[in-house]
Amino acid sequence: MSIQDEALAAMVSNALCQDKRIGGQAIAVRVTRGEVFLKGVVDSEEVRDLAVLVAMGIPGVRYVSVAELRVKGKTE
Repeated sequence: MSIQDEALAAMVSNALCQDKRIGGQAIAVRVTRGEVFLKGVVDSEEVRDLAVLVAMGIPGVRYVSVAELRVKGKTE
């Protein structure tokens, strides 16, 4: 992970924590070459979608993957 990716991961994590609609959800952030990967468990699909919108709003984010971001109680 480059220094730029580390900074981007910190900004995305901070934005997710600061958003009152998402705060408290267990979301881990990993960034590789501007691509953000969100992992964890959220309460609803709305929260998952919102996490994508928040992450995409950070300058430098090129793509957001939620393949590892699960909705509580939902099996896929």
